[in-house]
Amino acid sequence: MLDDIKEQKILIVDDEQDNIKILAEILKGRYKLIGARSGNVALKCATAEETPDLILLDIMMPGMDGFEVIRRLKADAKTRDIPVIFVTAMGKEGHEAKGLELGAVDYITKPISPAVVNARVELQMELHHYRNHLERMVYERTEELAVINKRTRKEVAERKQAEEELRKHQDHLEEMVEKRTEELKAVNKKLIKEIDERKRMEAELRKAKDHLEKVFKRAETARKTAEAANKKIIESIRYAKMIQSSLLPNLENIKHHLPNSFFIWMPRDIVGGDIIFADATSGGFILAVIDCTGHGVPGAFMTMIASASLRRIIKDEGCHDPGEILKRLNIIIKTSLHQDTEYALSNDGLDAAICFLKPRETHMTSSFWLIFAGARVPLVYIQNGEVNIIKGDRQSIGYKQSDLDFAYANQPIKIERGMSFYMATDGFVDQLGGEKRRRFGTRRFRELLREHARTPFEKQRETLLQSFNEYKGKNERQDDVTVVGFGF
Repeated sequence: MLDDIKEQKILIVDDEQDNIKILAEILKGRYKLIGARSGNVALKCATAEETPDLILLDIMMPGMDGFEVIRRLKADAKTRDIPVIFVTAMGKEGHEAKGLELGAVDYITKPISPAVVNARVELQMELHHYRNHLERMVYERTEELAVINKRTRKEVAERKQAEEELRKHQDHLEEMVEKRTEELKAVNKKLIKEIDERKRMEAELRKAKDHLEKVFKRAETARKTAEAANKKIIESIRYAKMIQSSLLPNLENIKHHLPNSFFIWMPRDIVGGDIIFADATSGGFILAVIDCTGHGVPGAFMTMIASASLRRIIKDEGCHDPGEILKRLNIIIKTSLHQDTEYALSNDGLDAAICFLKPRETHMTSSFWLIFAGARVPLVYIQNGEVNIIKGDRQSIGYKQSDLDFAYANQPIKIERGMSFYMATDGFVDQLGGEKRRRFGTRRFRELLREHARTPFEKQRETLLQSFNEYKGKNERQDDVTVVGFGF
């Protein structure tokens, strides 16, 4: 009955190509797979001449999210019966219930387990296939019964006509009764056969019911197995957060060198792809903000590589020049991941901003200077109520396309009393929120800094967090959020 499962078609919907590749790798060889990176494309694929047998649907997508996609699928007679499984990084709290209310048959959270995906996809494919099979059998049987009913009505009409003829032709009554009796016996024999067939169908339906009960039991077992596996994964990631947190600089040590400062580090997931680096040297103080590729576990791996590389460059090699630090970091990241070769499997890297605070002494005076170098991350400073932007170079670090020979520019700034400096990753400004669910925006962020630059830095931190959370509202966090502020 299930021999044609290999011909079944699965539509994978996710705005991230890597997520589609991961699911395709898990399911390849057993199903016909197609991918869509937006809700509109997914709806076109679902309403094509050959509709999919199952849809794996992400929730968080730009433009049209997964909840809107399933609403439209269930509103269309052609697609309403296609089973949908949500595969998303959004937690279960509230979102799973919403997805199931909209008509989803299951809800899988990221990071995904191949065993869980295979088990749940196989279950839904089997249920979908079996339901189609039963509907086809019911349809065929209904058609057969309609023919029999029509034939029976015809026989009844003919019998009435015969009775009328019997009344008119008494001489032929016995002969006609005998003839019609034989005909009715044949009809009765056929009806008995039909009744036996119906009993056989009922027995098959009971067998199908027993099979479905076994399938549901297997599904429950799979669910419990998945929950246990997910619990182990979450515990491992939480331990990884402790390891990642240990890479962050000690805030008390930073406060010793920068008493007027604040730090915001909020990974989007349990672990994240942002990291802060600080180190006191004999010639000054180095402070860096790093934004690595991605977030979650992949981003956390990149932060460990970046943090270890910075320690090597600054502590072991004694390099304190921001531009040179970025250049060496570019070489280490790119060669460590073999992204300087044609056979590289990854294309990951990071953006960064580095400040070196040091005194400059002459025979007449002494002053403090800040030397900044950036890779796509700017330095913002407020002076006399005005916002000033020092842009970083438009060259990211470590990617395949990153130039190993690129020289990052140093930009010196003389530090004067009352100046406030800020470095931030793009997680703050890219957060969606407000009534129209738009980005917080660079202009709004810099105006917020300017407005509160003269308040104590701890108060500035509280204001930024409050503004961020109020704007975000009930929306999901888009990315890791890191902001560093300091002044004199």
